[in-house]
Formats: sequence, C-alpha cells, structure tokens
Amino acid sequence: MMKTRSLAGIFVLLVACSSAAYAQSLVEEFSFTIKDFKMDHQTQTNNLNISISYRYIANIQKSDYPDFRWLAKDVESLLANYPNKDDYWEIVNKQITSLLLNKYPGIARVTCELKVDPSNLVPYTRSSRVTRERTTPKSNRKRIG
Repeated sequence: MMKTRSLAGIFVLLVACSSAAYAQSLVEEFSFTIKDFKMDHQTQTNNLNISISYRYIANIQKSDYPDFRWLAKDVESLLANYPNKDDYWEIVNKQITSLLLNKYPGIARVTCELKVDPSNLVPYTRSSRVTRERTTPKSNRKRIG
C-alpha cells in the first residue's frame, strides 16, 4: 500500500512538472552595433556609434528572421542619403526606427541608440534613444451598425 501511494505521488509530480513545461513564454531579441559611422549633418561631418536592438514577433517562423546585415545596410543607406541636413538627432533616430519596423515584419519592437561624438562646433557627446513597437489592432472593439 505504501509503495502504491509513493508511486502515485511521483506520477502526480511528474504530470505537474510536464504541464508546467508548456506554460512557458519565449522572448527573442537580437542586437548589433555600427561603430564610427561618418555622416555629414548639421554643417559638419559627425562620428556616430549606433546600437540597434530588436525583439522578434511571437512564434516567428525561420523564414521571417531578417539577416541583421540587411538592417545595418538600410540604416547606413538612410543616413548616407538623409534628406534634411538640419534635423535634430532625435528626428534622425525616429526615422531609423520607423524604417526598420516598417520594412521587417518579423520585428515586433526596435530600439536605436544613436551616439554622436563631440565635434569642433559641439564639444559634447550627445545621444538619442528611440523605441518603436508594432501595434496590433484591437480585436474586441465594438462594431458600429
């Protein structure tokens, strides 16, 4: 009788542990840095260090993972051809995050930290950090009509 109770207790414990294994959530993130990128902006050549981090959408499929080098090239291309040379760095940074989130559907959230080294005109290190998230439509909105 004692062995049966012990075995039943072990069985209940195993079932509880295996059920708990399915109650996990998974968050995947990736990051990279573009170091010493030169950008002509605000009447001078600036040295930028750019850190990009992003979170993937839930249950991302293997084919939806972007190669981070694509993102890096897109950022470099945007900055090399940036149209408004007078924009504040915060505006430049918002453009970076907008580009990446719009172009890569496998990304749920992106953060860009843009650091600008001191220069002859501005003797301070400056930085801007922008996080942008993909919004999902509300499925429980009341329909009119």
